[in-house]
Amino acid sequence: MNKKVAILGGGHGAHGMAVDLISRGFTVNLFEMPEFRQNIEQLFSSKTIESSGVVEGRFELNLVTSDIDQAIAGVKYILIVTPAFAHEGYARLLKGRVSSDQVVVLYPGAFAALLFKGIFAKEPCPVIAEANNLPYDTRITAPCKISMFGLNPINIAFMPADKGPELIDEMRTIHSFVRVYDDVLEAGLSIVNPGVHTGPCLTSISAIENWPKRSFFLYEHGVTPGAMKINRAIDHERKAVGEKFGYHLTPTEDFSGLKEGYSWQDLYMAIHGNISLTPISGPHEINSRYFTEDCPFGLVPWSALGKLVGVETPTIDSAVNIYNQVHECNWWEKGRNTKNLGLKEMTVEQIKAYVKTGRK
Repeated sequence: MNKKVAILGGGHGAHGMAVDLISRGFTVNLFEMPEFRQNIEQLFSSKTIESSGVVEGRFELNLVTSDIDQAIAGVKYILIVTPAFAHEGYARLLKGRVSSDQVVVLYPGAFAALLFKGIFAKEPCPVIAEANNLPYDTRITAPCKISMFGLNPINIAFMPADKGPELIDEMRTIHSFVRVYDDVLEAGLSIVNPGVHTGPCLTSISAIENWPKRSFFLYEHGVTPGAMKINRAIDHERKAVGEKFGYHLTPTEDFSGLKEGYSWQDLYMAIHGNISLTPISGPHEINSRYFTEDCPFGLVPWSALGKLVGVETPTIDSAVNIYNQVHECNWWEKGRNTKNLGLKEMTVEQIKAYVKTGRK
């Protein structure tokens, strides 16, 4: 396998992925959009990241660039590690630049494979894969320095799904994917963060907005019995949507190690006090990705798919409506829905065939 990869993104997850892959013998090109280059300017100069925690040491990147053609030249795997709101920009940036023998992987995907497929349209299309979570609990602590608190079990799906069997063994040299989903629709319904963050964020808005007057750690202060009851209800609703598509979803169980049929008490004990999560500070504002990613790119498409198959999602819908008020916007319109994912007016059978073959 060619162990040279491109990582697109300059945030916490991208730094963590660069460190992890370099520590395991990969050659890494890291790309950041020109408009965000100033956020990691020192990394452009040093090309070195210092990591503490579950991966320790100083790690040198092969290339740090804002030239996308330079970043993806000679690599098979293009790993996009960004918030979901950046996906469309990256899809448009890569259109016409990627070849059909390259593989684009999104961490996490949140139905982005469908978005990319629609934007690439009739262009030579690479295989597009998406994971259901970030592989790392990590934070940038200073320029070119990160703390990596823990590693997350993650799963993967491919678009088209038919390409999965020939790629998965090679891809497992990049990450130890626990299992392969049937398709990217199952992966999108299985993303972890909206099912973990929503309850604590909704019930902690006043505490979040009081920073820096008071410190706030979501998994320490926000994970309460009431918040876990909300999370459990959201998880049940997205599972009901998944059943209509023939999926047996276990995203919360895969993330937490809980057994199916878990109670809110079980969920509380699994997350509150988790040594990989409690050191993570924040979020510190309502425009954090904990809000502005999980709602439009998780809750909104889950609800939209529920409407498509006739499953009611009252807790999910209530959460979205509250976020609409908090952010003074309409996430129903701005989020991912059946129209912008290219699924509008399709039947379940047509959707399943599309994600399997990549052809409508």
